Amino acid sequence: MKKIYISFVLIFNTFISADEISVDEMVNFIVQEQFLSQQEDTMKNTMYTMMESMGLNVKSKAMSDFLDPLINEYLNNVEKKVPALYKDIYSDDEILALYNFMKTKEGISITNKQSLMIEKSMLMVSEDVVKLSENVGIALQENPELVQSLIK
Repeated sequence: MKKIYISFVLIFNTFISADEISVDEMVNFIVQEQFLSQQEDTMKNTMYTMMESMGLNVKSKAMSDFLDPLINEYLNNVEKKVPALYKDIYSDDEILALYNFMKTKEGISITNKQSLMIEKSMLMVSEDVVKLSENVGIALQENPELVQSLIK
């Protein structure tokens, strides 16, 4: 009985959401909540880390005044392009499912943690990426025939 009730609620919720909001509005919500907020956090954290490693004071107001407008301009440009990408990749049903998920307590929590997940995973694998790049460079130097075969 409980499974039937849950199924009914999910189906009812899907139809309610579909009637109340258009696909374009759902996509705009998803872009704002999932893509742009993550991009903003990730961009700022990455740039601050890079600039801090150069000896700059990233916690200063001057840094915020300098960097924030540049990041906002970037995000405004991205915001105009990304909705079409979502609509190109995902079906209307997938957009609806993602929208409905992102409106749940768990969806909100997962979305809020995405930039942290990206940041931590990038830090975790950055050493491996550097090592991979070095290995590819060495392998290409040791195999000039391969390099010649790859040139157009």
